[in-house]
Amino acid sequence: MVELLWQYFLIFIMAATPWLEILIVIPIGIGMGLDPFWVGFISFAGNFLPILLIIYSLKWFQRTKWYKQWKARRRRKKEQKELKKREERAVAENQDQEAVDHSDQPVTRDIRDGRDAPRPPKKARRTRKEQAASIFHKYGLPGLAILGPAVTGIHLAAVIALSLKADQHKTTAWMGGSLVVWTIILTAASYYGIDWVTNLFS
Repeated sequence: MVELLWQYFLIFIMAATPWLEILIVIPIGIGMGLDPFWVGFISFAGNFLPILLIIYSLKWFQRTKWYKQWKARRRRKKEQKELKKREERAVAENQDQEAVDHSDQPVTRDIRDGRDAPRPPKKARRTRKEQAASIFHKYGLPGLAILGPAVTGIHLAAVIALSLKADQHKTTAWMGGSLVVWTIILTAASYYGIDWVTNLFS
């Protein structure tokens, strides 16, 4: 009995841990042979309780002196970084202009000869935060809540929604509803998927 309770406790802790959450925890719990209903229920609780803590404590945290100082330092660093980039870009442009002015012949590039052809810059891979922000701007809070568990994890999705000025109560409702749907789907898929694989090899 104690061992069983310990296993369910671990399910709760893993579900409450960012980046693990229900996408990983529910299949693990059912794969361990635990009851699917309790795995789903405990995973939901472990995932949703930190969301409530995040949503209703973040506004308070943003009003603290420590947060305001951290945000000001971050803004200054960002401004200094942008200024440095602009200076480097200006220096590079001046060097290119000087090279053209001092050349006897105009610089030509043969597209077929790749030696002088500039390579197109690689498209930077978007971070999870940028992906989530894009989803929010395109589909709103409902879209972020529904896609959040698969894209960023539900905890980060809640933080991003609040940072983009989403209403606290609406964020709670949409994140909770999304978690209910994801929990039911993942529990059913894990249970019947594992049962199907077991029957296949039995």
